[in-house]
Amino acid sequence: MTLELGDHVWYWNGRMSLDKNIPRATWFPGTNPNDPTDYGGHGKEIFNYVIHSDEIARGRPHMRNHEGSFAWLNNNPGNITGVAGGPDFGQYPGKFNWHNFLIFPTWSDGYFAIAQLLRSASYRDLSILNAFARYAPASDGNDPATYANSVAAALGIGVDTRIGDLDDEQMRVMQDKIQEIEGAVPGASLAWDSEEVPPEIAAELPAFRRVGRPRALARARGAFTIDFSAPVDPAGFTNGLGGPHQGGHQGPNWYIEYGMDLGGLAGTPVFAAFDGHITRFQPHNPGADSGKVYGAQIFVRAHNDMMGAFYTHLADVPAGIGPGSTISRGDFLGTVFGFGGIPPHLHLALVEIIGGAPGGQYTGVDLYQTFLGLEVSEPGAVVSVTFRQDGGAPEDGLRAAPRGLSNAAAVVD
Repeated sequence: MTLELGDHVWYWNGRMSLDKNIPRATWFPGTNPNDPTDYGGHGKEIFNYVIHSDEIARGRPHMRNHEGSFAWLNNNPGNITGVAGGPDFGQYPGKFNWHNFLIFPTWSDGYFAIAQLLRSASYRDLSILNAFARYAPASDGNDPATYANSVAAALGIGVDTRIGDLDDEQMRVMQDKIQEIEGAVPGASLAWDSEEVPPEIAAELPAFRRVGRPRALARARGAFTIDFSAPVDPAGFTNGLGGPHQGGHQGPNWYIEYGMDLGGLAGTPVFAAFDGHITRFQPHNPGADSGKVYGAQIFVRAHNDMMGAFYTHLADVPAGIGPGSTISRGDFLGTVFGFGGIPPHLHLALVEIIGGAPGGQYTGVDLYQTFLGLEVSEPGAVVSVTFRQDGGAPEDGLRAAPRGLSNAAAVVD
């Protein structure tokens, strides 16, 4: 079996299984078939490994009070479950761990998925009390009423509050509380070439990954320069609607906190602002549009994996866009999507990855003035930005806002 990203592997004594459950009948014949915790005295020797692009996570989630819970292993802080062919919340497609827990590429993906799920049609019209009866049903051994009351108390509101009435900040409080309740117990984070990875698993890793850990290569590099051009077609650009830390651009995630709202007429073409490769793509699902979460989403990293960007509020994304796609500066990514009474705009956020991805430190970047300048510069204008990999602000050639361009409008995201 050749392993893939998102696979989980149960491992014991040289044996591997991709089953959601430990194959007790095969590995430990004679154990009590009615006791799911009977491992014939070998429980502590069994490990669950999850294959991620930046690490191999290892834990013993089947053992009480041991390292590496399912939430941690799966990058799934909400312990969201799913089924084959179910909704796309950014998880690895078709990959499930025990209890049908979804497996996500990054912790941020899993954290963001909590909000996506709760803002979906299945939850947004439910009260907090009814929502947690569905999210954490009593049939799974949960106490949904206590769960709901804990979340409502953290928000300072009643359990009869409708999920769809929560604003972004309240949703983040809910995400944090869910993450706390579900519990993420860290395990071991192993490099792909670690000697602690069992040889049976190492032999089945995808061949294209059998190299030294990418972050080690990235750390050997120093400063680098990226060329940027205007992401919103200047012919349809209207004005700046707010940059990082303004209005709704607050934490906890860099792709919200460092957002730049670049106004454009609905249908205005959106282009790649720099060369890179797509690491995650969320297609536009009109049925899931609500509040400030709407349109397609694209995460892109530069080819050196040391900086990246998040684009959202897109429509008409061309076929072929998806994880692994390579794009060049100026490539068409879609059009500005107009939703409700919100001024149409592209939300774009940038991040520098100190030490390189995977595993580096994600630090949001404020280049709002630079991008406003690009939007009103001569067609084809390019700005070179130098990133120092030291945590400091990058250096670029456009420091002041262009004359006559207002960027003081309230942020709409």
